[in-house]
Amino acid sequence: MTTPWRRPSYGRLWLFVLAFALPLSGAAHVRMADITADEPSDPSAIVGDWLVASRDAVIHVERVGDEYQGYILWQLHDKFGPEDGPALSGKIVTDRNNPDPTLRAQPLTGLRLLKGLRYDASNNKWVDGRVYNSDNGRTYNCLVRLLNPNRLQLRGFIGISLFGGNTVWSRVTMKAPVQGGLPFVVDAQ
Repeated sequence: MTTPWRRPSYGRLWLFVLAFALPLSGAAHVRMADITADEPSDPSAIVGDWLVASRDAVIHVERVGDEYQGYILWQLHDKFGPEDGPALSGKIVTDRNNPDPTLRAQPLTGLRLLKGLRYDASNNKWVDGRVYNSDNGRTYNCLVRLLNPNRLQLRGFIGISLFGGNTVWSRVTMKAPVQGGLPFVVDAQ
C-alpha cells in the first residue's frame, strides 16, 4: 500500500527558519529593552572606556584624525598562567596568534584592535571599521551603534553585516585599583 501524497506543512518550515535565522541575524543577542529612543547626535559619543562582554578587558575608544580607534587599556590576565605552559608562565601576554610573525611578541595591553570607524549620521552608526580578534589573529569588518549612552553594540562580520555576530560592551569609569579590586566602575546601565 502506498501512502497518499500530502501537502507540505509550511508552518513547521517557518519555525525552522526562525529558529536558525534569528540567532544568525544578531536579533537574538539584543533585547528590545536595551534599545532606547535616544540616538546619538554627537559622533564622539563612543569615545571612552568600554568593558567587553566577557568582562576581562577594557577597550579605550578615541578619535584619531577623522576616525575612531580603540585599543586594549586593561585586561584581567595580562600575564600568561601555568596553563599556558612553563615556557610562557609569568610572562606578559602577547599577540601570539598574529598572522605576521614579527608582531607576535607585542604585548596585548595597548594593542589597537579597532580602527577606521567613522560616524554615519543618517544611520546613527559608526561604520567602515575593522576589528582585530587576538584570539584567532583575524581582522573583521565592523560597525558600532549605541544602545544607550552606556551600552555599545559592536557587530563584526565578513563581507556583509548579515554574516556576523554582535557583542555588547558597557561603559566604565577607570579608577585607581584597590588591592585585589578592579580598576574600573561600571557606569549606570
